[in-house]
Amino acid sequence: MSELKKILIVDDDVQAVEMLSMILQDKGYEVIPAYVGELGYKKALEHRPDIILLDITLPGMDGYQVCEQIKHNPETSDIPVVMLTGKDMGESFDRAMEKKADWYVVKPYNIEHLMKVFEKLAD
Repeated sequence: MSELKKILIVDDDVQAVEMLSMILQDKGYEVIPAYVGELGYKKALEHRPDIILLDITLPGMDGYQVCEQIKHNPETSDIPVVMLTGKDMGESFDRAMEKKADWYVVKPYNIEHLMKVFEKLAD
């Protein structure tokens, strides 16, 4: 099992990103924040994170579009993408899977559950 160490968080909720960043940094992760989709995609290319936490609802390029670009680029297509959303399962889940997301987590989420998702994606 490989270990995930560098995490890109793409979410327009600055407080949520800061809180999650502190928790993940305490657990030994390097966190790269981005608050808009376009910047998230650029940071994915630049930093090659081990995993990407990607909110669906973003200004400009939404999470679906970012995920699609990441998964269609050979340089980033192997990076696991976890879609984070306040939306329930259903249509948004189906659309996330169409865009080749690796996992889907509904907000508010439990940090222990998120850690288990990381472990699963590192297998």
